[in-house]
Amino acid sequence: MTIIAIDFGTSNTAIAILEMDSDRQIAMPQTIKFDHISRSFETSEGLSWLVPSLVYVTEGIDKFLLGEQARSQSQFAGQPETLARLWQGFKRDMVARYRSPAREIDGEIYDAEAIAEIFLTELWRRLLAQQIHPTQLICTAPIGAFEAYLHWFQGLAQRLGIHNLQMIDESTAAALGYAITRPNTLVLVVDFGGGTLDLSLVRTAPIADDPDQRQITKAEVIAKSDAYIGGIDIDRWIAEYFLRQIAIERSQISAANWLSLLALSEQVKIKLSLVQEVTEVWVDQQQDSYELKITQNELSEILEQNQMIAQLREAIDEVLAMGLRRGISKAAIEQILLVGGSCQIIAIQQLIAAYFGKSKVKFEKPFEAVAHGALVLGQAIAISDHLRHSYAIRLWEPYLHQYSYYSLFEKGTKYPCQRTEPLILQAAIADQAEIYLDIGEVADLAQAEVTYDRQGKMTSSQLLKRSDFQSLTVSNDFAQELDLEKICVARLDPKGKVGVDRLSATFEVTARRVLIATVRDLLTEQVLINQQAIAKLE
Repeated sequence: MTIIAIDFGTSNTAIAILEMDSDRQIAMPQTIKFDHISRSFETSEGLSWLVPSLVYVTEGIDKFLLGEQARSQSQFAGQPETLARLWQGFKRDMVARYRSPAREIDGEIYDAEAIAEIFLTELWRRLLAQQIHPTQLICTAPIGAFEAYLHWFQGLAQRLGIHNLQMIDESTAAALGYAITRPNTLVLVVDFGGGTLDLSLVRTAPIADDPDQRQITKAEVIAKSDAYIGGIDIDRWIAEYFLRQIAIERSQISAANWLSLLALSEQVKIKLSLVQEVTEVWVDQQQDSYELKITQNELSEILEQNQMIAQLREAIDEVLAMGLRRGISKAAIEQILLVGGSCQIIAIQQLIAAYFGKSKVKFEKPFEAVAHGALVLGQAIAISDHLRHSYAIRLWEPYLHQYSYYSLFEKGTKYPCQRTEPLILQAAIADQAEIYLDIGEVADLAQAEVTYDRQGKMTSSQLLKRSDFQSLTVSNDFAQELDLEKICVARLDPKGKVGVDRLSATFEVTARRVLIATVRDLLTEQVLINQQAIAKLE
């Protein structure tokens, strides 16, 4: 039995393998190294081999370059046309509600989904070329990812001929990667990568033994939180800080110069995790050179100004509050496990240590914990989880001429679960022939707004919050696989009248996280929709 785990990241992607022989003897997880495209990162446990999440669209025989090959090619990118061929951050675009526009390259249209599929398909091809034939694939996803992103993964697996696919959120996987060998441990994972911040409060415990004398382990997810921030935001803020330092406006430099400054800023960020001050010389495309300086304290101030520290505090506070409602105090948390490259930043580590105490904070597997922990799903494990997003139905209010939202299930609800009260619906217009149940997920989003004066001094900084509704959509292939309906419609006969209660709808979420609806016509007493599966909540 060969299990593969893919931790598809905004900046880097880790692929790990676990093999089990016929006697169910389990080897240690190993991170796979791919020649020419993998990049090494040094940790306390040795080298970690990751594939940079980069794709370069070429004009040659090899249509696409990945990872380190793409990075090397982009170093020679001096023209806007060449820069347009480099794709980075496409995983974050897929997770986001609003995405970057598609690009036309050599007469073909590419968007984030297309590039992600090219990237992961090529990695899969290289696995098979190494004579690795997985019997199971496990993929990770950010806590706050919308269902559309998870459905896309399911569709990709089908197109690759993968029939045994499981999904797990990244921070829960990291907890398993660190703590599964220590049952009854309560851990908080802070997974701070290139594109997202995810937190999971997880308890691992043995629950039973199977007939083959294997211990079955349960991972109970007690609380979750997330924020749409990451290392690529920090790189941009450092680059903007440098431009203010040399009194140059962003609009005054070319795309090629901006890209090279971002690359330099990323290197500066990494160095600042080791030293107090960094001085670098930036040479632009016109061969003009600039001396750039930044200290750890200045980086901390940048993070404060751009509300990153505030968002981290809020995410921690949210997890602690949810834990407390379930009887878990902050003092009961035994370990704080830091995962992801952004956790190397001193200001981030200091804040977390101030919350929980330095002795509890662990940073031993920053790059591989997620992929290695995901492999645990292929062994004997059960996961008790809850809904990260709220789910609501969107209805048109004819008298107010606007949409309203009625909550079906609040975030934090453990599943399987059932809505206790039926939802009563009316026709929105006269002689309405059908009512469409527009059900979606509601996520709380935050965005920092920072204003500077002409001298580069910050004049204001605030964190703007809003809720975002995204309708649940299911692909044709995935709908057929799970016997789901793409559209849930209740047809009215006779036609509906405005202001008259017409439908009674009940909802439940199964143990497989399938959303089920039952709809009854109050006028005719007929059941119009009976236990219909309408969405898979991954």
